[in-house]
Amino acid sequence: MIIATYLPIYRLHELEIFERNVQIARADSIVLCIDYYFIEKQNHVLKLYNFSQELEIIKGNWRNRSSCLLRLVKYIMESNEDGLIVDSDVILPNNWPEIDSRLNLPFYHIAHDIWKHQRVIKHEKYNDIDVYYWKIKNYFTRTMHVFAGPKLAIRYKNLKLSTEIIEKLIKFFDEVDTYYTSIIADEIALGIAYDKSDVKETPFIVGAQHYAHNSYPKIKQDKRLFKCIYSKALIKLYTQFNYYIPAMRYLISSGLNCI
Repeated sequence: MIIATYLPIYRLHELEIFERNVQIARADSIVLCIDYYFIEKQNHVLKLYNFSQELEIIKGNWRNRSSCLLRLVKYIMESNEDGLIVDSDVILPNNWPEIDSRLNLPFYHIAHDIWKHQRVIKHEKYNDIDVYYWKIKNYFTRTMHVFAGPKLAIRYKNLKLSTEIIEKLIKFFDEVDTYYTSIIADEIALGIAYDKSDVKETPFIVGAQHYAHNSYPKIKQDKRLFKCIYSKALIKLYTQFNYYIPAMRYLISSGLNCI
C-alpha cells in the first residue's frame, strides 16, 4: 500500500504529523507532494525529516492544492497498488488498519465528523462500521455543485478513475492563473474526476482527527473581492469541463460582485 500526503513547503513541519500516519497505516511506500518548491536550495529543509522507509517526492511550484492532490491520485491509479492519501494536518485513528480490513469497498473517504448536509443521502452499517454516502453532483444546491465530499483522508482499494480526465484537470490547474486556481477547493477538482469517471457517490466514515494548520494571515477578508475571484475561477473550471449550469450560476455571482 502507498501512503501519501501533500502540503506547501511552508507547512513542512506537519510531516511530524504524517510520520504518525505512516506508523499507523503500516504502508509499503511513501509519496510526498510538495508545493511552492522552486529552487534546489530548498532541498536542505526536506532533509530535516527522516522516514524509516524510502520515499518518493513530487515537487513543483503550482501554488494550489489541486495540482498536488491530482498528481497523487494519478500516481496511485497508475501504480496498480492500493493507496491512502491523508491531509498533512490530519491523524488517522490508531485502529485504522482494523477498520480498513472490515471495509470491502472500492474506495472511501475519512471525515472528522458527520456532515449534516442534504447531500449525505444515505447511511448504512458495514461490518458494524457507520458508512455515509455523499452525492457528488447536484446542480440545485447553492454551492458545491460538483464536490467530492469530506476528504481528510482518501482510501483507494480497487477504484479505477479516468487518468485522461485527471491529466486534463492537472493541465487546467497548472496553466490557469494561480489567482484563480488557488481559491478552488481541491474537493471540487476531485469531484470532477469522480463524476467524469462515473462515480456518483462518495462513501465516507468518521474517525480522523483534524489539527487545523492556521497558516492563513489573521486579517479581515474582503468578502466581495473573494466572491468575485471565486466566481471567475469556477466559471473557467466548470466551462472547461462542460458543467454549464453551475457556470451560469457563477456568471451571475460574478456580475453581482465584480462591479
